[in-house]
Amino acid sequence: MRKIWMKVNPIVYVFFGALLLSNFFVYNKYIWLLDVLGVMFIFHYVKLHTVARNVVVNVTARARVFSNEPFELKIEIVSKNSSVLSIEVIPPLVVKNSSQFLTLEPYKSYVVTFTTAFGTRGIKKLGAYSVKIRSVTNLFDVIITEDIKSDVRVLPNLEETNAMVERILEMLPILKSKYRFAEDVSYIRNIREYESEPMNRIHWKQSARTDKLMVKEYEYSGTAKTYIFLDLNLPAGIYSKEAWRYIHRKYQEDAIKATAGLLRYFSERHEKTNLFISHSRGAYSLALSDYVLYFDYLAEVEGEINNESTTSELLGEIIENVQPIDTVLVTSMFLTKEEVEQLLKLRSRCGRVVVLLMPYGFRESKTKKFKSYFDVPVEVREFYKFARVLEEENILVQIWYENTSFMEGILGIAEKDYI
Repeated sequence: MRKIWMKVNPIVYVFFGALLLSNFFVYNKYIWLLDVLGVMFIFHYVKLHTVARNVVVNVTARARVFSNEPFELKIEIVSKNSSVLSIEVIPPLVVKNSSQFLTLEPYKSYVVTFTTAFGTRGIKKLGAYSVKIRSVTNLFDVIITEDIKSDVRVLPNLEETNAMVERILEMLPILKSKYRFAEDVSYIRNIREYESEPMNRIHWKQSARTDKLMVKEYEYSGTAKTYIFLDLNLPAGIYSKEAWRYIHRKYQEDAIKATAGLLRYFSERHEKTNLFISHSRGAYSLALSDYVLYFDYLAEVEGEINNESTTSELLGEIIENVQPIDTVLVTSMFLTKEEVEQLLKLRSRCGRVVVLLMPYGFRESKTKKFKSYFDVPVEVREFYKFARVLEEENILVQIWYENTSFMEGILGIAEKDYI
């Protein structure tokens, strides 16, 4: 709502208070002169207030940005007055920029640009801007204040994921399954040297460039889907929940970045990917055509440290939907015996199950290794005894330490012998 109000110098209140008293007790030409000055002051205020009503302000800002990505907030000032105005444009507090001064010419418009960035994801309210119109006497200012109605959705940054993920998924026994995929010749996945393939696979243009016979590898176009299960809530098996509040916060942000990276990676491989998010308000089951649309949901979700739903209950919902040729990636802080039983049921219903456990999140890829004094929590250690059972059922399990980057953890899966 647009609001016009006045900020007055305290001297004005002293002047009018003294003038009012003087008119009661003293009445001479000097008082008359002061009365005239008072009337002129009031007339000037009314006129400036009317001028403020004829100042039009339009605000534009990007609706979506990534964390720490600079974006511009533009405030357009349009004057419908016949007089020159000296104004100060004050941005919202969240912008954290200095105000700008300008002289507004009659019937002209000016655009003031402020550049800022948000360090955390989420839906950010920009708040209110102000336009301050200075009086000639500098004894008062007329201020226009209005809340910016549009919010900014700050999307999470993604953790880069490279082709090593594909190698890990191909290590799983699904390759030996009786279910076969049809190749989609509209998408070339890779080009490599000729070994003993049919002649129709040879990429003749690439062979001419490299002076070697090169063959094309196509994407698979079967009905297989990849399910990514992201559990943002603190698992119910943790007893000292308040002690985990800070750790849980880091896990949540890292797990979201990792999921965003995986979504982009699978999308670039033209794989159908469904996202299942467990958060404080319930759960999202998403199957969207463009992976960028998932980012809107990842921007707003928050985990809960006192959640009522357990991971095992939510895994049960996925079990009902998967097919024998599907892949399921589970990301959580840790799992208990109940979740292990559900994972075994899940593995019996689908082709691939990969469990990513991040008790402390992970180290950023751009950060060098540091000395860590944290150890794997007791609850996670209890999970180790179930690892062999899961391995025998061809379920990949990887636990991230605080000093492990996301890709180092992924590569750690590749180094294990699951075949």
